[in-house]
Amino acid sequence: MNNLMAKYALEVIIDLAQSVRYNGSMLNERYLHHCFSHILQEKYNLLDLAQDDIAITLHPEWPTYKKQTGLDYGRYKREDGRYRPHANGTAGFIDFAVGDYHKPDVGIEFSLKYGWSDEEIVYDFLKLLDKKNPFKVSISLNIIFRHGQLVNGEYLTDLEKHIDDAFRKAVERLSEEEYDDSKELYLIIAEIDKDSNRRHWHYDKTNNKFENGLPFVARCILNGTNVKK
Repeated sequence: MNNLMAKYALEVIIDLAQSVRYNGSMLNERYLHHCFSHILQEKYNLLDLAQDDIAITLHPEWPTYKKQTGLDYGRYKREDGRYRPHANGTAGFIDFAVGDYHKPDVGIEFSLKYGWSDEEIVYDFLKLLDKKNPFKVSISLNIIFRHGQLVNGEYLTDLEKHIDDAFRKAVERLSEEEYDDSKELYLIIAEIDKDSNRRHWHYDKTNNKFENGLPFVARCILNGTNVKK
């Protein structure tokens, strides 16, 4: 990973994936947004509104299309309950973009649900994979809370199928001209139960599927070693 700002963001996301605790039904995705932004800001001050716009490199709810500011990237339309790229669609909002406002290098999406949320996660992947969007590095953290305990067996097999299928569906909704397989991808799923036990998956680009655990780069960050892969 050569992008320093992507490394900053991924450090925080890895920490959240390992430390967020189950707190009943109180939490929603906004808590995750604010926690991420607070930690990142405290460490790296990427959103200094007292400086000129060059100093503002963290952009919440970044729109992929906004006529007033000259942004003209991916557009999307919901048809039959499914989001797809559409030339006459509207902006897709990225939870956070990092870098130059007009061409950010990093796109970050979050979700936090009490169960699997297929279409929401497919849409997040879709925006992060879309070649029309300028990101060189795409990162996501999808947290699944369980009111009970983590379950194995047939349930786990089914969940892992849903995870792989979400990525496949996102790719299928993009044409060959729209799908960008050159992006660095750090897509992380965390499932957390009522006792805050957890397990993780990450997208492995080499095998084109989600694998157990955190990605290689995460282990390097945690161990304080150089990130080279």
